[in-house]
Amino acid sequence: MKAFVSGPITFPDDYFTTHYEPRISAAIEARHSFVMGPAMGIDAVSLRYLVTHGVAPENITVYLSENESKALKERVQWFIDFGGQIHVEGVTSADRDAAMTRDSDYDILRYMSIEEQKEFYGVDYFPRLSATERNERRRQGLPLWKNPGLTTHEPGKEKGGPSSRQKLKEWLRGVFSEPSNT
Repeated sequence: MKAFVSGPITFPDDYFTTHYEPRISAAIEARHSFVMGPAMGIDAVSLRYLVTHGVAPENITVYLSENESKALKERVQWFIDFGGQIHVEGVTSADRDAAMTRDSDYDILRYMSIEEQKEFYGVDYFPRLSATERNERRRQGLPLWKNPGLTTHEPGKEKGGPSSRQKLKEWLRGVFSEPSNT
């Protein structure tokens, strides 16, 4: 079995531990293999988790679009040197995501509800259909660009706080870098 791991780029502190770690650990124990994209966030954290939890590099494939293969070559070189597999497909990230759905058996994913997004992103919240939700909808055969759950957005009604970009920069310092052996 092969799992497609996808998730948000920015997320609350306990998000990976709560929503991903148990499912990824179960898949590791079942000796499943994994595919994921190159995005900072859940993709990068999951890759590091797999590598540091003994998953053989031949059981992990990072998919890149043609554009990403050029732009991110240096960032993924440590994974290539480690023996990990890189698969280049499509021009866009949507093409790449469709290939990962096609080439996998099931998803390990979670996206925040609209209320969770408003709480987390605060003033930076905007209504959208995330790539992670589109991945789930693709697997289910649902339209990719229609989200009946989206509501009218009223800017400024969300709670304040650091922007999601500030949170991301703070949390992801070096997360896609080579894991240490300690």
